[in-house]
Amino acid sequence: MLVCALAVAALAPAILAPPAHAQPAPLQLAALAPAPADDARRAVAIGPSGEVYEPDGKGAWIRHHRITTATTISLAVRSGGDVVASGEGVVYRLAPNGWSAIRLHQKDKAKLAGGARAVAAVGRQLFALDRLAGGEPAKLGAAPGDVLLVGAGASIVVATDRGLFRLDGGRLTPIAAPRRARMLVGDQWAITDGGAVDLRSGKTTPWPAGAAVEAAAAGPDDRLIAVARAGGKLELLTLRAGKLERASIDVAPPGDPVGIAVDRAGRAVVALRDGRLAVRDGAAWTTATVAEQLPAPQPGPPPAASY
Repeated sequence: MLVCALAVAALAPAILAPPAHAQPAPLQLAALAPAPADDARRAVAIGPSGEVYEPDGKGAWIRHHRITTATTISLAVRSGGDVVASGEGVVYRLAPNGWSAIRLHQKDKAKLAGGARAVAAVGRQLFALDRLAGGEPAKLGAAPGDVLLVGAGASIVVATDRGLFRLDGGRLTPIAAPRRARMLVGDQWAITDGGAVDLRSGKTTPWPAGAAVEAAAAGPDDRLIAVARAGGKLELLTLRAGKLERASIDVAPPGDPVGIAVDRAGRAVVALRDGRLAVRDGAAWTTATVAEQLPAPQPGPPPAASY
């Protein structure tokens, strides 16, 4: 009887747990495009695949369109009223119907400038993304070596393996210090491990002890705006005329900052990689999480990604 019972058990079908439903991937952010006017709350958040989250004017950032890019986004700026973004050497412009790649070179990768002016570099050549010549971005001049970093404002600053240089009109002049930088912000600021260098005066302002800058942008009135991590928390640093101000960013958990926007009224928006935006309006900080309100998928093949 025991043998028969074992045989029946062996022949019985296994009872399997129902397959778990795949959870949607969490929404993430990769960059923050400055606001088109002097209101940081109108900044546009960009996801790593070019997802566009626009402010609704009520404290939320919402994605309404199924548009993406072919490469992973790492930086976004403004070119006039347009949003321009870059990732993995490709530069894109945002139009009402989606992203379009800006062709600067057939093979070489481009670097997008951080700052108030939309400029890109390919090799040694610099291009204006807000001005066309013969239907293509206008050439602004060439650096003395391949451009490693570029920042743009009233003039253009580039970092090469020969040091830093400023291009103002057609004139190229070397910048004495620093020789190396982690980041260029506009045409005035260079971010180093130890502090911020004013490229006009040559003065270095050290970071607070234990602070590490993770995101920075050019603010109003020639200010440098940065988000730093210190003691496991995030701080908003504002530097102008050699004076450094610190303010705690009240958001928990702190997250990883990927972009910052500040306006003349002192309002600030900090984009975090995990899909949150920390917003300061007055003295208080609030937190918003990006959301999607996408139209139903249309039958047929999916929309093509922009190359």
